[in-house]
Amino acid sequence: MAYSTVVKTKRDGKLTFSDSGAANTLVIAFEAGDFNLSIPGPSIVANLDRGEFGATPSLRKSDDQAMTATFTAYLRDLSDAGYATLEEILLQSGDVGSSWVSTLGANAEVFTLDLGWLIEGTDHGDASDHSLTVPFCVVTGSLGEGDPDTINISITSYAVLPTSIT
Repeated sequence: MAYSTVVKTKRDGKLTFSDSGAANTLVIAFEAGDFNLSIPGPSIVANLDRGEFGATPSLRKSDDQAMTATFTAYLRDLSDAGYATLEEILLQSGDVGSSWVSTLGANAEVFTLDLGWLIEGTDHGDASDHSLTVPFCVVTGSLGEGDPDTINISITSYAVLPTSIT
């Protein structure tokens, strides 16, 4: 398959949260299209020779660093026992609080989810759609009033790299 010649735009993306085993999912709708994912990888230690890098630097991997992500969606609902909302993911309430299971397991102290990012490709002539999964996400954020009201989501993923990359 050749490298795609189609530049992707925010209109091609779709974000989906899922719990353990993807038994429950929530496709994020009515969002700004400003998803941003930072993938720092492991820390790098530069071993200096009397304060200098040297002709060939001596580099070693050190501690893993968490990935982080952000996006903005439009506030539409807060919580309901009958269906999941983005706000429930943030507040761990309603349907999410009662029936979703952490990707760390049912008895995990910390509630995490997986975040999938699907990028449409086939509609534009690519051989396939493109996707990646950001695993073990702790979701935080803020609610804001305006025209429209917003929910700003911040994610810390306790993995070094995304998984399920296609």
